Amino acid sequence: MWVIAIIAFIVYWGIVEVLKAKGILEKYNITAIGPILMIRTQKGLNLLERVAKPKKFWRTLANAGIPSIFLGMIFMFSLILFMDYKLITAPPKPSPLTHPRNVLLIPGINQFIPVVWGLIGLIVTLVVHEFSHGILCRVEGVKVKAMGVLLALLPIGGFAEPDEKELMNEEKTNKMQRIRIFSAGVISNFIVAFIAFSLFFYLLGFISPLVVVAAVKENSPAYGMVEEKDVILKINDVDVKTSDDISKALKMNNDKLKIVFTRNGEIKEPILPKITGVSVMSLYKTDNKIYPAEKAGIKEEMIIFKINDELTPTLRDFMKVMQKTKPNEIIKIYTYSNGEIKIFNVTLVNSPTGSHGFLGVIVDEYVSGIRFAYSDLFLKELRSLPSQLTNVGGWLFIMAMPFTFPGFSDEITKYFEGDITIFYLLNTFYWIGWINFYVGLFNCLPAVPLDGGRVFQESLSALLIKRFGKRGEELAATTIKLLALTIFSSILLAILIPNLQGLR
Repeated sequence: MWVIAIIAFIVYWGIVEVLKAKGILEKYNITAIGPILMIRTQKGLNLLERVAKPKKFWRTLANAGIPSIFLGMIFMFSLILFMDYKLITAPPKPSPLTHPRNVLLIPGINQFIPVVWGLIGLIVTLVVHEFSHGILCRVEGVKVKAMGVLLALLPIGGFAEPDEKELMNEEKTNKMQRIRIFSAGVISNFIVAFIAFSLFFYLLGFISPLVVVAAVKENSPAYGMVEEKDVILKINDVDVKTSDDISKALKMNNDKLKIVFTRNGEIKEPILPKITGVSVMSLYKTDNKIYPAEKAGIKEEMIIFKINDELTPTLRDFMKVMQKTKPNEIIKIYTYSNGEIKIFNVTLVNSPTGSHGFLGVIVDEYVSGIRFAYSDLFLKELRSLPSQLTNVGGWLFIMAMPFTFPGFSDEITKYFEGDITIFYLLNTFYWIGWINFYVGLFNCLPAVPLDGGRVFQESLSALLIKRFGKRGEELAATTIKLLALTIFSSILLAILIPNLQGLR
């Protein structure tokens, strides 16, 4: 399929170049920039006029949004400087994050952006951005020569083409008017991002978590009876949807596990011997140092089912107990191995990741041989994101979300319960929100030809003219050129340095 798509795109590009060379595109007022066609039309200009009529509203909205441009400018430029510092002090190794294809915000090229949802988000973003510039042009009395569609085999956006001579004519427009026009696209992207993300977080309330079988250990009691991707409904008559539900069900005083699950729409109810805890996958080692578990005689494949007087039927229970311990504390570890219970007295050491005690084991959950996948903690984390936006870390997390969360793909949806329409809407609003947010932030950078660069240049020249007269315009232009060189060089180096390292 991809081979056919690539061939079709190459053929399309070839046709574009031929039509461009013969002057046919120019004849129909079409401009080609590489494979992208700008198809102009006069249709829609009347609509633009009508939308732009409440001029006071649009000016007020633009004025209110201008501070967000400067906040985004400071945030993004600080990020660029921090990136430069990391490139010098600790250059990253080649990875999907540094691959050139993933720098481009193009669905199908960028491996982190799904084609369908990404394309919807990108088209909405471009249309909103460009039409907002057009609306503010008309509000400020600047002629819009044409509207049109951006085409790269498929439609990828729209544009409103202002009359640049009128726009930059000091007699026609003043600096504040131009700042409003240049800011309009970014402000609108931020507004759309806010609305889309608000709907996304609201709709998260319409899905619920599931407990799904992630793996089944060979030769375990569950092997051959329970399979990967089975959806667990009940354990010992307790409805289970979260890790806490599983813990509650497993701590009941039963010798057997009655598991109710669905597989391909069919309900099954096997009864298994109850062997629950965390299985020791391996013993922790660094620099040939022996840690407490190994010193005490704990071995791989042993199942830890109790620490002191607290049962540890799940991985989360085990972690909770261990986080309450202290270095040098002596704890009693109860294990099960080959049908035999063994008890070990272990003196803990300092944890390398905190102030609690450290046992020195790498463990995995073991429920009669089953390892569960829980989605409740992930859903809780997603729902809590708005509350994290009170600090810079929350905003950075939103920026990087697609690298860790691709939306509700088929692979992720199986861990949740909800109507399929809700998942479609979640994906739509997620990608519309994120792409609008990211494009808006990127355009805040103080580098021409980005909107942030033009806003910064107009603002800086207004300040410098008061001090240096007409020479202030030249100083502002020189400053913005240096900033643009710094920013685009930094972005280029962020791509080149990791990938050149990979060629060594």
